[in-house]
Amino acid sequence: MIFAVALATYVSRAHDSGRLANPPEPGDSHDYDAIAYNLWKLRGYGYYWSDPEYRAPYIGRSGYRSLLSRESEYYPTAYRPPLLPVVLSAVYAVTDRNFAAWRLLNCAIFAGAVTLAAAIAAHFGGLLAAPLTAWVVLQSPQLTRYSQMFMTEGLAALLVTLLAYLFVRNSRRPWTTRAALGCGLVLGTLLASRSIFALWILLAFMIPPVQDASGARRVWLGKAVCVLACFLVISPWWIRNILVTGAFMPTGTQAPLNLPMGFGPRALKYEGIWRSNPGDGTEELREANVNPFSMEYEVRLAQIRSGIALKWMRENPVDVLRLMWLHVWQEVRPRGRMPWDALLPAGCVALLFFRRTRPAGALAIMLFAQLMSVALTWGAGGRFLVPVHPLLMALVCAMAAALAVRAGAPVLRAARAWAGQ
Repeated sequence: MIFAVALATYVSRAHDSGRLANPPEPGDSHDYDAIAYNLWKLRGYGYYWSDPEYRAPYIGRSGYRSLLSRESEYYPTAYRPPLLPVVLSAVYAVTDRNFAAWRLLNCAIFAGAVTLAAAIAAHFGGLLAAPLTAWVVLQSPQLTRYSQMFMTEGLAALLVTLLAYLFVRNSRRPWTTRAALGCGLVLGTLLASRSIFALWILLAFMIPPVQDASGARRVWLGKAVCVLACFLVISPWWIRNILVTGAFMPTGTQAPLNLPMGFGPRALKYEGIWRSNPGDGTEELREANVNPFSMEYEVRLAQIRSGIALKWMRENPVDVLRLMWLHVWQEVRPRGRMPWDALLPAGCVALLFFRRTRPAGALAIMLFAQLMSVALTWGAGGRFLVPVHPLLMALVCAMAAALAVRAGAPVLRAARAWAGQ
């Protein structure tokens, strides 16, 4: 029921926006579209900016001047994470690159996150917490916005809530090897959605002892199974990147290319928020006549920029700590959008409220790992915390429901006593 209502709500909003059948939005979205298009055409994981069929939906529309100025033959890339392009290419294969089909699927993905958040809330706060959580999540303007876009937020939010739900569900019974395997597979898929989730591997160590085939309790068995399952999913992508780039860049080139935007003089100037960086190596590679639309350019620029940033970090350790704080602050600072500005602190209060419950520790590790991931990269104006929003809302609504039940218990007892007289 919750899934159906959430899906209908998101689809209705996407239709009302008038963008349901539009091509991907300017920015990151058309990059994902480009890779998915080439996967669909069986060229590989890369870009072919001059392909007239790829460019056709963007011609004549405002906001795509930068995209349409790119011209290249096909070349591979290791810049974008693989999950969204792979899923999107499957949608294109079934629907012949129908943009509305992806937006409808994305609405279903967000509806799945709403449903899982409601289930998590019900575990902590009872049945009353489930519809309350669904209602609150559906009010989020950020989640509604991303449900209509060609971005990674939906898949990441679904996988985060699914992982949290698995820890919550398995807390009610003894952990099994199968449960640990499931968590590892979801964790590996989460890494494929965004490399920023790398620190979430810490969750594997929150899996309690499991029983092996002989019935003996093994402390490390579940943890090992979870980690191995995670690597089983993500290692083909890592190996592919090492082979394609010819360098040790298993997670791809995105992090090293953008590292100066997180740590360096420019990062300090913009107080930790990501800003486009046209310098730092581009002139050097232009003088060397390296094709800017090639894997060689992507790798060499990543090496130059990461080298510059790492050198600055070694020389300015105090500013590194300052920027780590600024990265997090840019994600959590108030923006005049109450009650959403209070979501993270309210979620932390809710975790303290439920601290005696078994899965609370794992959920706390999730939030800690995400904040540390932001600290070690750069700020994105709140975007990096969007995948944990359904989980935070579930915790807050569960606490509200639990407090309401506690407050109403004396009234209910008095009413029962009066009725019995």
